[in-house]
Amino acid sequence: MTRKKIAIPKKTKSEIDKYPMVSVEWFDIVSDSSWTSFDALKKSNLATCITKGHLLSQAKGVTRIFGDYSYNDSKTEIETIGNTTLIPNSVIKEIKKLT
Repeated sequence: MTRKKIAIPKKTKSEIDKYPMVSVEWFDIVSDSSWTSFDALKKSNLATCITKGHLLSQAKGVTRIFGDYSYNDSKTEIETIGNTTLIPNSVIKEIKKLT
């Protein structure tokens, strides 16, 4: 059985712990503009991709992940995030919480 949802904790010791580290396995489009045969196309597969990062949310059909973050000047709250990825839930094969 594959999992497509990860629970986000409500109470944590630090702010970053609110966003669990995950590994998402998902399918992506494959395109090729060269000449090919029908048989070769019939044997082609979607690309399987892996994205790792902090899970922000899984809502309204989209999984949102960020890889980087910075704190505010007092180092008490996350101020900005970077290296973000949005993945449609419909293309997710599996999502795992990393320890």
